[in-house]
Amino acid sequence: MSFKITAQPLNTIVFAMHIEPPFSNIVDGIFIGENIDIANALAAKLNKKVSFVYCPPARCFALLQNGQADMMIAIRKTETRKQFLKYLEPPIKMQKLPLQFYIHADNKIELKSYEDLHSLNIGVLRGASYFDQFDQDPQLTKIPLTNYKQLVDMLLKGRIDTFLEREETITPWVDQEIYNTRIKIAKFAYDKTVGSYIAVSKKSVLANEITQLSQAVKDLSDNGELQAIINKVRN
Repeated sequence: MSFKITAQPLNTIVFAMHIEPPFSNIVDGIFIGENIDIANALAAKLNKKVSFVYCPPARCFALLQNGQADMMIAIRKTETRKQFLKYLEPPIKMQKLPLQFYIHADNKIELKSYEDLHSLNIGVLRGASYFDQFDQDPQLTKIPLTNYKQLVDMLLKGRIDTFLEREETITPWVDQEIYNTRIKIAKFAYDKTVGSYIAVSKKSVLANEITQLSQAVKDLSDNGELQAIINKVRN
């Protein structure tokens, strides 16, 4: 899928969006999903319009870094990202579901602890951040891939030993029978709660309105609108 960046009016917020059903997807040329609904709710609160730009995760962050996009929905804080992003408070949600490691069902790999990762070829989503120890470990062999489908396909073909992600993100990309019979979940998982934030490019004109933007997010949280959007996707 190709994408094009065009100049946007000052009253339009440009959101960088990658495909991650059920949080964000493109169906019949229309963006849908939880993150889309959150973006629309925030824009409505600010009396602004929205424009969505499709991009793989690494490209999304590049657009934010050079100011071609204003915001991105549902990302975690990292020191590297803080160099070119400002984060709105509070987080839109606290992610409690664990990051799980997936293995081919026929593979005899024993992945019971973090240390077991050091002997494996690990598929990662290019541009993604998982958890600090994992992200910053130079001893791990990481195979960067463009999207979730590639992660699943490379695992099934035996080209990577494992990859990590939350189950709700992976299941839309794989047939349920294949998921149940050809993929297994390792005993080791990362299960600490992580905040999920809306971030603003420091090169966006909106970077000067962080207080007002954060207040809008707080209002959406306080009035229950954020939780209603999240509940709609979960149910």
